[in-house]
Amino acid sequence: MVTPSKDLNDQKNLKDFVNEVRKLAPDATDLPVIYLESGNAIVKAFQQALVSALAAIIVVLLLSRRRIKDILLILLPLLVTGILMAASTVVMDNPFNFANIIVIPLLFGLGIDAGIYIADRLHNPGREDSVLQTSTARGVVFGEMTTLCSLVSMAFTPHLGLASLGQLLAIGLILMVICTLVVLPAFAYRIAD
Repeated sequence: MVTPSKDLNDQKNLKDFVNEVRKLAPDATDLPVIYLESGNAIVKAFQQALVSALAAIIVVLLLSRRRIKDILLILLPLLVTGILMAASTVVMDNPFNFANIIVIPLLFGLGIDAGIYIADRLHNPGREDSVLQTSTARGVVFGEMTTLCSLVSMAFTPHLGLASLGQLLAIGLILMVICTLVVLPAFAYRIAD
């Protein structure tokens, strides 16, 4: 039986402790090993989910879009949302953890349709001067806000992992709508000029 001399709540201490124990007993197991290996499995699953979500989105866009410019414009709000989400975790002191890390692939899946709708509207302009004044923009806002209302209830659960997931989903969906309605048209008009 081995007991740690440092606080294992610190990830670096946990890794160091497990590595030291494995040098003496490679088959050792107990809570520190389980915590470390389950964390590694979750990170690997997140990476797989993120790559799978992006690959599926890109395949669907390649099959449904004719121009690479459109694909890049549709993906741009996702990228900007991901960056802003990472920044929001610092500002709100709600860091990514094993419970809420899956929020990024979820947001990509939830938000891609808004980018497609706005890109389609930019190809078929109506009488309005701005895409923000169209029924498509209103539809995107109301559609995403409906999704937001159904998911935000997780933010109020007593389970800390679900609560942080709900908070990040709510922030992420709001950021996704803003990025889709502001960044995508801005870059589309910029590229068209």
